[in-house]
Amino acid sequence: MNKKWHILPKIDDNLINKFPELPPVILQLLFNRGLKSQDEIDEFLNYDYKQGSHDPFLFNDMERAVTRIKTALKNQECVVIHGDYDADGVCSTTILYKTFIKIGFKNVDIYIPHREKEGYGINQNTIKYLREKGATLIVTCDCGISNKDEVAVANEFGIDIIITDHHHQPEILPAAFAIINPMVENEKYPFKYLAGSGVAFKLCQALMTSLKADKENGYFEKWLLDLVAIGTVADVSPLIGENRTLVKYGLIVLEKTKNLGLQKLIEVSAIKTDSINTYSISYQIAPRINSAGRIDHANTAFELLVTDNIEKAIVMASDLQKNNQERQRITDRATEEAKKIIMPEKNTDPIFFAEKDDWNSGIIGLIAGKITQEYYRPTFIFTQQGDNYVSSGRSIPEFNIIEAVEKQADLLERFGGHAAACGLTIKKSNYEVFKKQIKGLADKNLKELELKPSVEIDCELELTELNWQLADYINKFEPFGEMNFRPRFVTRNLTVNQVTPVGENNKHLKLSVNNENGQVKKVIIFNCESICPNLQLGDTIDLTYEIIINEWNGNKEIELNCIDLIKK
Repeated sequence: MNKKWHILPKIDDNLINKFPELPPVILQLLFNRGLKSQDEIDEFLNYDYKQGSHDPFLFNDMERAVTRIKTALKNQECVVIHGDYDADGVCSTTILYKTFIKIGFKNVDIYIPHREKEGYGINQNTIKYLREKGATLIVTCDCGISNKDEVAVANEFGIDIIITDHHHQPEILPAAFAIINPMVENEKYPFKYLAGSGVAFKLCQALMTSLKADKENGYFEKWLLDLVAIGTVADVSPLIGENRTLVKYGLIVLEKTKNLGLQKLIEVSAIKTDSINTYSISYQIAPRINSAGRIDHANTAFELLVTDNIEKAIVMASDLQKNNQERQRITDRATEEAKKIIMPEKNTDPIFFAEKDDWNSGIIGLIAGKITQEYYRPTFIFTQQGDNYVSSGRSIPEFNIIEAVEKQADLLERFGGHAAACGLTIKKSNYEVFKKQIKGLADKNLKELELKPSVEIDCELELTELNWQLADYINKFEPFGEMNFRPRFVTRNLTVNQVTPVGENNKHLKLSVNNENGQVKKVIIFNCESICPNLQLGDTIDLTYEIIINEWNGNKEIELNCIDLIKK
């Protein structure tokens, strides 16, 4: 699918004159990321852990939450950490569990719901079960903000609930003992985009500070940053502000992690420990953690992350590897089935729906994501769960999916999510009405728009400007991710002088291109069929790309990773 190219506005001479020590291209990249002052630029390029991390007690309810947990610790109450089954939720659960053990709890347990049998968030039956187990305090992580009714049941039972979450605020907040969520209305915490693992980590920081429990001056909490980085990247949280600091230092910790389970997971993922980055998390580590909840139960992933037994860690890491392979197989099959239902090549609707009763609820979000990415349409995938349907939705920037879902709240049993992704449970009798009303909203908001993915391009460059100084500066922009994507450039009027198919079934291409002055650069095009199926020697192209460093046999070379191209 051809993309829309959007080149960001060029900086003016005033900014260039203000920072003569920085190359104009780098100033352009900084400006594009909203960085215009000396302090902002210095913090971005030279930030450190203390400066980039906010005081956890800036949260409105943090002091209240810490006081309640300290009371539970003093009385050794039965405390349960209620997590979630995805990578962010499992990492959040692990962070709080390790913290509670560290500060001296003797009677702490965790509860992660079964994705298919229980669904997302807190369940009323779970509250009843935990009361029977003697729980007097439940601390949620990566969930709870949408569980008004369930919190009310807990209150009736005399169970206090502290919610740590980062999801979109519903119309009515739960009457929890304390809510620690940067996204709730009137929350004073200055950074709004923490992942669930980030919020859990802020509670950890607050507890360690209040109890003066970390005598090594932050030693314990910093060794949890590997889990924060995994959860933040896996949940596609914006890598700006505090998240960037947490992930940057989390990657450093991850390279030398003391977490035995992570060590074994990195081994089965065949990751080089000296080159772990956000890609390693997104496509190698997180999918294996997620696979536990998608195929069986997320408890396996949690047990891996807390075990001190090397034999157990090896077995569980191997199990997650097998689960991930099985997850890939059933996802690919189900995605093809969904395409046959939707018929996207012929379907002119601005939003897609597909339902099949025997799809595994653990993979419906993956199906929706694949279809949305390939066809650039918001997509809902439904499957049966008991007497209800459960659904995962994925969306595009032009359509806020959680706002659309919230407008149908009276039809739903439960729901949650954010602008780009959602999950919900609905009675079968409400299914067709829901579809009709969501489709009506999509028709209204999208029918006049050209629905094509867009490429945001930082600036236009000549081949002569692609040098090692630029490459070194770009490295300072890491870690890359949501809202801090790897810089993208466009160079025009390049001639293709070499085309070499590579990879399985020749689905990738390696090119050599040159400009009119004879400068040459190498280009890699992944999945070339979707970008340039008929590229030939001698073609003239405009190329948009990212700069990458290719290392081979001790040599380093600047290459261009093609994002899109236009044949002239």
